[in-house]
Amino acid sequence: MNVEAILIGLFSAAHTPERAQHAATEVMRQHAHELAEKIRVDAQAQHDRSYSDNRIFELKGARNAANLIDPEVKS
Repeated sequence: MNVEAILIGLFSAAHTPERAQHAATEVMRQHAHELAEKIRVDAQAQHDRSYSDNRIFELKGARNAANLIDPEVKS
């Protein structure tokens, strides 16, 4: 399923093709950012509660997965 194409189709009803493309891209970007932040927060919470020897690897793995979705900004 191509979510971007579906969003563009939905937005095209009220916008020009260029504005529909921009709106679809922005919705997907914001959703990806929210999803990645949820993964980061959940991974940290699990890390903080865990006593497993593997907990640092699990935290790094979750952060790496979140960064694939939405790279974390380094300041």
